Amino acid sequence: MKKSNVLPALVLLAFFSALAPAQAQKPKEKRSSGVSEYLEDKGNFASHLWYGGGFSLGFSGNNIYNVFNLGISPMVGYKIIEPLSIGPRASFQYTFIKGVGTDNQIHKVQPFSYSMGVFTRFKFFRYIFAHLEYELENSEYALVSPQSGLLLYDPTLDKILTQREVRDNLYLGAGYNSSGGQGFGFEILLLYNALNGSNSLDLPFLLRFGMTYKF
Repeated sequence: MKKSNVLPALVLLAFFSALAPAQAQKPKEKRSSGVSEYLEDKGNFASHLWYGGGFSLGFSGNNIYNVFNLGISPMVGYKIIEPLSIGPRASFQYTFIKGVGTDNQIHKVQPFSYSMGVFTRFKFFRYIFAHLEYELENSEYALVSPQSGLLLYDPTLDKILTQREVRDNLYLGAGYNSSGGQGFGFEILLLYNALNGSNSLDLPFLLRFGMTYKF
């Protein structure tokens, strides 16, 4: 699938442009206690950062195979102004599958998927925010036989076959965050993938859960 590189480039350019003024700020006068007090100044870079992420854990199975999923999705935001944030987000998904192959033997396969992206958020109210995100997704799947539903085994390679799919996602939506700008908080987002193709079996809507700190 053709990759969209213009949008992430523009967002990253805006991100680093926003960082420049914060980095360029100089204290008018250092306090006597030195560097430690200066770093606590509200104008320094670290004071604009907030952190977040999600975690997923799942099990599923049938009479042919069993599946275990483990995922993590860290993110870091930079507050350009108090309600407006921008930053990177990543996602990593590990899958373990144990099941019957087309050779009628038990096999194990471990697909690994990941994605990288950039996002921007704007708080309309203390707990409600809008979310826009571009993501480049690289997913790996175990192949199954369309006739039997068994894991597709290749005797030449002596393994279950997998396939990778690379695609662009553009998420738009809104969310609720319980922190109100202080400490830790729980959040939930409802997102719509504007780049979900008409030929895709995936639903265009995505529900995310996560935790944040200082958002």
